[in-house]
Amino acid sequence: MGLYLNRLPRAFRRLHWRFALSYMLVTVCSVALVPATYLIASYLFVVRSPNLPRDMASGLEPVVSQTLPYLVQVPTDQAGLHDWLIHFNSDGRLQGVDNFADLWMSGPPVGTSVLTVVDSDGRVVASSAPVATLAPGTVLAPGLSQAGQGVLRAALAGDKQTADLATPLRDGRSVIAVPITIPGHTMGALVLDMDVLAAQRSYIPKAVLGLFGFIAIVTILAGLIGLVFGFIISRGLTRRLGALASAAKSWSRGDFAATARDPSGDELGELARDLNRMAEQIQTLLAARQELAVVDERNRLARDLHDSVKQQVFAASMQVAAARALMRSDPATAEARLDDVERLVAEAQRELTGLIRELRPVALADKGLVLALRTYCADWSRGTSIAAEVRALGEQPAPLEIEQALFRVAQEALANIARHSGAAHAEVQVRWEPAALLLSITDDGHGFDVAAANGKGVGLQSMRERVEGIGGSLEIRRAVITGMCVEACIPMAKLTLVGADEDGAPAER
Repeated sequence: MGLYLNRLPRAFRRLHWRFALSYMLVTVCSVALVPATYLIASYLFVVRSPNLPRDMASGLEPVVSQTLPYLVQVPTDQAGLHDWLIHFNSDGRLQGVDNFADLWMSGPPVGTSVLTVVDSDGRVVASSAPVATLAPGTVLAPGLSQAGQGVLRAALAGDKQTADLATPLRDGRSVIAVPITIPGHTMGALVLDMDVLAAQRSYIPKAVLGLFGFIAIVTILAGLIGLVFGFIISRGLTRRLGALASAAKSWSRGDFAATARDPSGDELGELARDLNRMAEQIQTLLAARQELAVVDERNRLARDLHDSVKQQVFAASMQVAAARALMRSDPATAEARLDDVERLVAEAQRELTGLIRELRPVALADKGLVLALRTYCADWSRGTSIAAEVRALGEQPAPLEIEQALFRVAQEALANIARHSGAAHAEVQVRWEPAALLLSITDDGHGFDVAAANGKGVGLQSMRERVEGIGGSLEIRRAVITGMCVEACIPMAKLTLVGADEDGAPAER
């Protein structure tokens, strides 16, 4: 059913319309099933029953009294009785005989069965058959089968046993005879020569046509009731689901203060409470990660300050002490010492400048990744005396979150080159390929053992975590000729996912 609902106009494919239409369909099918079951059960257990002739005989017993007003007249009102038989045989509606009406209403088609009234001697008084076929005064008994004659004799004898008043089926037909009596006297019999097989074949079509109006009205009303009821029920359900979806959207934007409000005690209410607990846990986890990130960053800065600036300042202080001691005895040597102090202070200043840049990165939102890298590398090259080149291939816009992460990776890689590599040249390359965005930083320094360095350096671990945090991967390897290569790869699918807003449209920078 969901496949057919998907073909409806978009407005009707919403969840509350799906529920409403489903309720309507189920209600209509349920209501239609009742008369269908009744008709099929009647056909299987009543119309197809081998006892149908006996049931017809039992049903005819209350009818015969309606022939008495015509028989008791002197002379007998044969024309009125003939009209009554014709009307009854074509319509089958019995006044005050409800238990037989359903059988006869769906009974044999007109012309397939014959109703006849005979007198006590077995002569025809009136018949529904054409006059040329069975005229009044005709002796009926000789025209009947042997079983039919026995049924007629039993009826004229006043027998009330239905087993004696109907013949078994023969060639799809049965003869039924019911006595017409007044107190103390049998005046004749009502004989039905019935085509039972035709009655059985015509039952379902006639019954459906007879009940069509009723079924149609009830089905339409039931469908409307089901539609309204389904719409009301589904509207409340979709409103609750909408509240959960709204909370989920707020969480996806980082607003964990939003809560899914559903105080009910059913499954949706329990789901809302579980989601709220999950949001609280995620918020706690993010806060813990932020604290850990701050601690890691402080530890890294402390290590960098200890390894570079502190050592340089200590060396400068030692040179100052030596120059002071030599100031009077050897002024030339003292001056050389002061030159060394000046160089150490300059180096310390460059280290501090680099650390400050890492703490206050270039405004990517205004410049973009490539321009920001060009600006940073120019300043870095002037401060470190290492030639740096930035190359961009197939440049395209990228989400700000990814640009910031890649910029930080480039900063860390260049800082490691300046501190440890002894390189004279570095190259930063950004490539937009069909499947991924690649950032590579290479140098021509002496390199290092990647396997031995894994897990020991805070900077290497920081770069890896930044790249994996945006769905990418980081590889550190030996360069083709000399030095090292750090390469970050961000799949294009991740670029689309991170750069899309909640409606699936690209996010603005």
